Amino acid sequence: MSDRQILWLIIIVLALAFLCLLMLFIKRFNNKRRLRSQKEAEQRIIAFLNDSQSSMDQIRSIDLINAFVKLNKEIKLDQETLRRIDKAFADSGLCKKAIRSLRSFSTIKRKQASSILSAFDSVDIRKALVEALKKEKSEHVKIYFLNALKNKIDQQVLQAIIDSILGSKRYYQIRIIGILKQHLLSVEAHLQNIFRRPEMEIKEVFVDLTNVYYRPEFKPILLDELRTIEAFLDGSPNETFSKEKKSRVTRLYYQVLRALANVYDTPLNKPEYLASQNPEIVKIATDSFLNVGSMSSIKTILEYADGSDLDLHRAQVITKILEKNQALYAEVIKLIQSQISADQRTLLAQVISHRIDYLMLKLMNSDKRLLKQMIALMVEKGHTADLIEFINQNRVGEMSDLLLQIIKPLANQHPKFRDELGLYAFDDVLTVLDIQRYKPEPAKKSAPIPEIRKTRWLLRILIISLVFLPVLFVLTHIPSLIENTDYDNFTTYIVFINKFFIGYYLAVNFVYLIVALLSFFRARKQLKLYRLKNKGFLFENMMLPSISIIAPAFNEELSIVESVNSLLNLDYPEFEVIVVNDGSKDKTLRQLIEHFQLERKNVSYVSAIETKAVKAVYQNPYLPSLLVVDKENGGKADALNVGINFSKCEYICGIDADSLLEKDALLSLMSSMLDHDKITIALGGNIVPVNGYTIDMGNIESKQLPKSLLARLQTIEYLRAFNISRGGFAGLGSLLIVSGAFGLFEKRILSEVGGYLTESSLKKGTVGEDMELVVRITRKALEQKLRFRVDYIGNARCYTEVPENRKSFFKQRNRWQRGLVDILSYHRRMIFNPGYKSPGLIGMGYYFIFEMVGPLFELQAYLAVMLGLILGILSVEIILLLLLVTMVMGIFMSALSLMISEEDVTSLSAKDVFKLMLMAIVENFGWRQLISLFRVKGFLSSLRETNAWGEMNRVGFASTKPPSK
Repeated sequence: MSDRQILWLIIIVLALAFLCLLMLFIKRFNNKRRLRSQKEAEQRIIAFLNDSQSSMDQIRSIDLINAFVKLNKEIKLDQETLRRIDKAFADSGLCKKAIRSLRSFSTIKRKQASSILSAFDSVDIRKALVEALKKEKSEHVKIYFLNALKNKIDQQVLQAIIDSILGSKRYYQIRIIGILKQHLLSVEAHLQNIFRRPEMEIKEVFVDLTNVYYRPEFKPILLDELRTIEAFLDGSPNETFSKEKKSRVTRLYYQVLRALANVYDTPLNKPEYLASQNPEIVKIATDSFLNVGSMSSIKTILEYADGSDLDLHRAQVITKILEKNQALYAEVIKLIQSQISADQRTLLAQVISHRIDYLMLKLMNSDKRLLKQMIALMVEKGHTADLIEFINQNRVGEMSDLLLQIIKPLANQHPKFRDELGLYAFDDVLTVLDIQRYKPEPAKKSAPIPEIRKTRWLLRILIISLVFLPVLFVLTHIPSLIENTDYDNFTTYIVFINKFFIGYYLAVNFVYLIVALLSFFRARKQLKLYRLKNKGFLFENMMLPSISIIAPAFNEELSIVESVNSLLNLDYPEFEVIVVNDGSKDKTLRQLIEHFQLERKNVSYVSAIETKAVKAVYQNPYLPSLLVVDKENGGKADALNVGINFSKCEYICGIDADSLLEKDALLSLMSSMLDHDKITIALGGNIVPVNGYTIDMGNIESKQLPKSLLARLQTIEYLRAFNISRGGFAGLGSLLIVSGAFGLFEKRILSEVGGYLTESSLKKGTVGEDMELVVRITRKALEQKLRFRVDYIGNARCYTEVPENRKSFFKQRNRWQRGLVDILSYHRRMIFNPGYKSPGLIGMGYYFIFEMVGPLFELQAYLAVMLGLILGILSVEIILLLLLVTMVMGIFMSALSLMISEEDVTSLSAKDVFKLMLMAIVENFGWRQLISLFRVKGFLSSLRETNAWGEMNRVGFASTKPPSK
């Protein structure tokens, strides 16, 4: 290739970069125009309501539809007005066009059509949607049809919905249940005949529906189903159940029992339920007494107290009964005084520990001996959180004096209780009790166990990478090596390495170009699909799964309150926030307790994953969606595992405690599930550096580039990594990393694989816990032959702080590389293994060649380039090619990533955009070489088994807002 041709290539690539920037600004203009059009559509609709002669021409139909739907939610329109609007849209031909589009080959067009038709109701529209639902094969498209039909349910529509269940997957059935629960109330339909059908899918939907929706005619069907299932489980033949796995029939059995117990007020007070060998049946049977709520119910539950873990559930049910009918507390006190077993007394002690105030008022004057016994029993069984909280809040008066008098000898008898008082009691309480403030010894960190096989594998890779280029050079230049002088051989070798470097970067850029194009088209498709879903769709009952947001926190006092406030105010139907304080040495925990007015509680949880010890749990009864867990320091992965143990939702969202999510980030992320038929096992969002932004109480006030050069260089790097790499690899079905700052996982598969990789859970630690988990659950899903997806959603944004000092930055990058090396070593069986399909062949192959081994070659190549330039032995052609494959292609990728990032929002000013493009040039002169150097250092650190995490000095969100004048 001649110099002129290379120059033309450089000009073309730079022109493409400029075109990307031009398209970015065109998008900004179009977004502003779209917002204006939406506003004008709303005004036209209002004008039409006031004057039927008003025109709705020259406004985009979708904008008119959205404006009408929004207005109809805000104002209850009468039937005559609705009829006028329906006629106006029908006369425009919009509805007929949408009906035709229901038969389109494009799934997006079919979804768009259903979104338009959902706003109107006529016989023709209803008929068209029913026919489309009957013929549709893709369940994710059926969900859109269901949404369009939800306000049009009659006998015919209901029959079509039920028929669509046959052969469907579980996630589709759940959404049908939610829609029917919400919209069946107004339907005059013959439900009994429909739900007496023999198909297993219909039985499951019916039983699940009865758990959330009450109709008296359902009870006889449930009782018949209960008898049929129990007969089958006892050995009687059944045509339907004999074809299914026993686990599926058992699940149906549990759901029938739950419906009868919880919805249809049927106490399961038979010994075959209450004393069953199956713990799940015992729990369901115990729950059945909640609706009765009498003293006889409490006594019946107590009869089965046996000192097992099930007593914890029995105590919870009795506590709920007492909360509903507090007059029963007096009866419980009498019961404690009677002749009952030790297990029964222990169970009631746990129940009464939540009402220390009642116990004190009832017994302090009438029966101090019993009061002492009850408090002693609480201390012995460890139910002391409410007791200590009561002592702290009532430190003056006769009641306080008596209580301190009772617990003083107990503290001397029980060292664990004494230590607990030393940790959580107030100073004046400790003074009266003559107890010193307890300072627990820091947990000793175990030394990493040497992994000999890993070390040998890495040494082989290191040796091969060092000798590969010299050996390849010798093999390809044997004749010339014999004839040439030493200097000529050296010159030839330097030129050879530079050419190799050009070829290597051509391969890298080829891969990046493919993933960039995939990412570009995926980002546009994702945004188009997200805009089809209004909040009425997304907030439909059971449409989106519930989420437990877990935020590990270690020394986050500067930003923890704003971060948690941000999380609590997210726009999502059902979620909880679990903050796990991982042994912080600063005031992180104190900030949380004081700001959210938390109280320490004894909270039960299932320790499904082994973790470091949990020290305390804090709640505020007026903030039920927030839980704060204090634990021994064990690292971020261990803190996430603790959060998983405490979680109650279907999906787990792990974020950094110093991160801020956009208000609709979870909606953007999870709404993508409605556009796929595969099981969603992991999702990742877009991570945006927050440095330079102005933050106030968890809300972003303004967006600017950070002032420091280091943070700006990281910003352009993040743009490329997320907007190109993540989206592209997701398109190839090979996404193997979901950022720990904002990642979401299915809880079921997390539990199956044992949670995040830690010494406590799986006897091995890693500093790349986020990527390792994705690789492990992907491997599990592939081995189980599941149809699954791991995806990246670019318009779900999380803002996080990047390091602004060199020490923290170098530690972070060293840790990232060590984590990558450790993961590739731990899962090396997957690398280039066709048995693991595209994740093994493409994903693991890419990370192995370009991310782990690549830097070892790059370091040699950079040295050769420097020597070649200094000695003047590189031709103009080679220099231009190096310029093309490194700097020019890098500029183009940066411009493309900027364009993708602003697909739907305007994040930065035009001035900041050009500053970032300047960074794309600057980074080629030292920055990229430095990154490669630290990747090599990280590789070498992996040989020394270094598992240290490394701390990052944070500025904190509060300091990003300028002081008021």
